[in-house]
Amino acid sequence: MAESFLSSDWYRVAPLRLRRSSHVQMARHVYRGEAWHVIQDLQGGKFHRITEQSHAFFARLDGTRTVQELWEQICRLYPDDPPSQTGLIQLLSQLHNADLITGDRRANMHEIDRRAREEGRKIAFGYVKNPLSLRLPLFDPEPLLRRLVPVSMALFSPVGAALWVLLMLVAVAVAFLSWERLEAPRAESILTAANVAYLAVAYVVVKLFHELGHGLAVKRWGGEVREVGVMMLVFFPVPYVDASQASFFPGKWQRMVVSSAGILVELTIAAGALIVWSVAEQGPVATLAYNLFLIGGVSTLLFNGNPLLRFDGYFVFADWIESPNLGQRSNQYFWYMVQRHVLGHAEARPPLVGPGEAGWLMGYAVAAFVYRMIVMVIISLYVATAIPVLGVAIVLFSLYLVFVVPAAKGIRFLATDQSLDVRRGAATARLVALGAAVLAALVFVPVPHATVVDAVLEPGADTLVRAQGSGLVDAVIARNGDRVTAGAPVLRLSEPLLDLQTALAGADLEDARLRLDFVPIADANARAVWAEQVAFRLARREELGRKAEDLIIRAPSDGVLALPDQSRIVGRLVRQGDVVGTVLRPGDARWRAAVPADRAEFVDTDLQAVDVRLRTTPDAAFPARIVSRSPEVTTRLDSFGLTNRGGGRLVADPTQEAPVSLDPVVTYVVEARGWTPDNGPLPAGSRAEVRLTHSPAPLAPRLWRAVRRTFLVYFGA
Repeated sequence: MAESFLSSDWYRVAPLRLRRSSHVQMARHVYRGEAWHVIQDLQGGKFHRITEQSHAFFARLDGTRTVQELWEQICRLYPDDPPSQTGLIQLLSQLHNADLITGDRRANMHEIDRRAREEGRKIAFGYVKNPLSLRLPLFDPEPLLRRLVPVSMALFSPVGAALWVLLMLVAVAVAFLSWERLEAPRAESILTAANVAYLAVAYVVVKLFHELGHGLAVKRWGGEVREVGVMMLVFFPVPYVDASQASFFPGKWQRMVVSSAGILVELTIAAGALIVWSVAEQGPVATLAYNLFLIGGVSTLLFNGNPLLRFDGYFVFADWIESPNLGQRSNQYFWYMVQRHVLGHAEARPPLVGPGEAGWLMGYAVAAFVYRMIVMVIISLYVATAIPVLGVAIVLFSLYLVFVVPAAKGIRFLATDQSLDVRRGAATARLVALGAAVLAALVFVPVPHATVVDAVLEPGADTLVRAQGSGLVDAVIARNGDRVTAGAPVLRLSEPLLDLQTALAGADLEDARLRLDFVPIADANARAVWAEQVAFRLARREELGRKAEDLIIRAPSDGVLALPDQSRIVGRLVRQGDVVGTVLRPGDARWRAAVPADRAEFVDTDLQAVDVRLRTTPDAAFPARIVSRSPEVTTRLDSFGLTNRGGGRLVADPTQEAPVSLDPVVTYVVEARGWTPDNGPLPAGSRAEVRLTHSPAPLAPRLWRAVRRTFLVYFGA
């Protein structure tokens, strides 16, 4: 419903002579082609955003003209879209509540005292509302930052940007060359007693420079930083600086640089640490550099740079899409859509939304809520396991704030809001019907149900191309993809020492034969001795001949040769028993899959179909069947290809050299039907994805099962 142009309450404000408070500053911003004005409250440290038309009215509040006179002037200034009296009354109310205007009468000290107490209660409630994030101000860093203005001018300049990009390119190249060593460790390996000290030093260094980066960025464009302190984030100290004055900067890119300064600094430290780690010998320097890389690189990109959390990445993202106060406005727009389309409240007033902004707001509200829930669950479970009693209390309190408080507000809105007086019953009925429909869908409507796991090719014993001898690969006789027959040569090895030994054995044999020929026939004993020497040296030469024959690696059966790294295999050392390739034969292929123990029940009792999808051709699915199952639950695996070290889903135990999973599994042998070598050569250890399809089942029992399992794992109850 459009607001009334005239208001019956206009007489209350028309004769007032109002003026702007002396502690405000204004700056003009442009969002999505529309001009807005940001008002900075220097006394309260808050920022407010008003439209161009509201600014025209607010800027003329100098105490010399009445509100009536100013309204008439603004109407003449905007004849095509004059401001309504109702809108101006709302604007004056907002400005008054924010202490941005004063009247021509003496100040109401009782009202000022009441607002001060109310502000104190809001701050205290903010601490109670989020006990996992408490702020403790320490000191004013402005005098120190003023001395560092030349440094900020040099860092945030075109030359500084070019040097930063160059450093990032070098770090990316180092990471690419050291990719196998840069294995992402689990918390169990990071939080060891030996590594905690390095981790603490790295954390302090990174976070101090992070906040210094924010402060220097603010000073680069003439702002002030008046507060630095410590924020207790999940009972862990995190330094912070108040860089909110960057919101007052008129340039979009200036605000983005200030918000991203901490991320840029941490990435700089991470890049330098990565380079040092790549060249340093194993020891304290390399360990500290690796921890600096983890905190400054990985944690920064996952958390501080994530726009779905209200950290630096959020403010960069909001300025980039030109949607200020993105989080609050997206929530307002989401609840407006709920009122409009769920409750059927046609008179619901939408929040201010710019051109093309509705999609951003709706998508961000949903994505941010889901991501916050995931983070909340992870942090809550961690705290609950680390500090059982206090942790469980925090979990319950977090659930209360996330679910109970919004539900209570929704019920109160539905029961008491005056805008729903006419259709309160219909809105309640729609909400109840929607809730019943969702509950019924969760409880009764079956949805597809499947278990997806990784698998590795399990070749038969007569398909492995093994080396019978040891030596350097001298030549490749059969190529990858060639059809071979049993006994056909595949590779030729060379062993120079064996050639020398064979030549010496031949010379010794010839010497023994000559000596035997020169012994008189009458000397039977001597002839017997040399006859034994001839037989011994002949056996020695034959043994060396067999070893030389073993230097030819042959195909064990008929089929298609799969020879990985054929172009780089020449010159490689191959030892006796090493597998250098596989012979692929027409027929069924067997894969070994590892299923998490909690999913094995579905595989054993409710299996409808099995499909195998090769990693090389994920679009092609081969029907399969389960051939065998391991009799026990285990953590030992047959290949690292099933773990995160080989790109799989299971997490390998970082303390073990053999492939061991941190979670218990049940292994199955799956036979894929319809596969032939023409589908592509697959060497031993090739990876595939196995989809084990179960009967469709409703979501509610499955969710309840997941919750119960989580409590069993973390709380043992």
